[in-house]
Amino acid sequence: MTRISTYNHLFSSTAGIMTGQVNMGKAQAQGSTEKVATDLKGYALEAGRLLSAKTYADRLERRADSLSALESRAEVEATAMSSAVDAAKKVRNAISTAVANNNGAGFRAALEQALGTISSAANIQFDGQAIFGGNWGYGDPFTSPSLDAMAAGGPAAADSYWVDTGENRTVMLDDDNQIQLSPGAEEVFRPIVDFLREVRTWENANAPISGKLTPAQETYLKSIMPQIATLESNLIGFEAAAGITAKQIEDTALTINDKRDTLNKVIGDQENVNLAEVAAKLAAAKNQYEASASIFGQMKNMNLLQYLR
Repeated sequence: MTRISTYNHLFSSTAGIMTGQVNMGKAQAQGSTEKVATDLKGYALEAGRLLSAKTYADRLERRADSLSALESRAEVEATAMSSAVDAAKKVRNAISTAVANNNGAGFRAALEQALGTISSAANIQFDGQAIFGGNWGYGDPFTSPSLDAMAAGGPAAADSYWVDTGENRTVMLDDDNQIQLSPGAEEVFRPIVDFLREVRTWENANAPISGKLTPAQETYLKSIMPQIATLESNLIGFEAAAGITAKQIEDTALTINDKRDTLNKVIGDQENVNLAEVAAKLAAAKNQYEASASIFGQMKNMNLLQYLR
């Protein structure tokens, strides 16, 4: 009975040593990586949920990156719209100043400057795509000749300055929230470009507005003041709409980022280990190993060979 008992104790101690080694190895790996396991197999029943959570987290990360790009795009669009509104305001001020002073000095230069600003706004790009380019997206949607060239071409050539950019571009902000981005350049900027062309056409047909106003020039400038005020107001409307879109993008980005951060925390709670618990497990595994090794050392000498030497 003693021999059988000793035999069983030896195997029990050996098993204890091996278990202690495994537990120490696992605790040491967790301590160095700060993760519960190095592969999904190590998470056992949690593996499926963890894989699903990671897949969704990756999806949220991609969506967050897209929204970040859209936020940057919205800032560029806001700059373009602000400059266009400012250009319309300067044209209105030039008209008002000419009428008030009965003098058109600097008037023609103000129109040319406004056309240049509008042209830059209409053709502004972000990440290689025209912001006001609709689904077409690439290149310049407005071919900008000088005011004199447009006046010479007349209304018949007006269409040739604009590219058909197709439908306005739409994007998905979230799973159930699709929005339309910037309208096309022609929709936004053509009215004021046509206005500038018509003013230059009138000048060329009558007399340049560059000095003391004639009665005809004064009457004409007064007649177009309501028109430029309306055009400025319309551009402000487009600017406000762009601001609303930018706010939608910003709010959605904040929501997506919150979801992503919360989900990453949940994943971290599943993946990451408590280092204090790991230290306790490592200490326990060492104690188990040392105790089993000590017993094994004592038991291996309890056999007949020791007495036959």
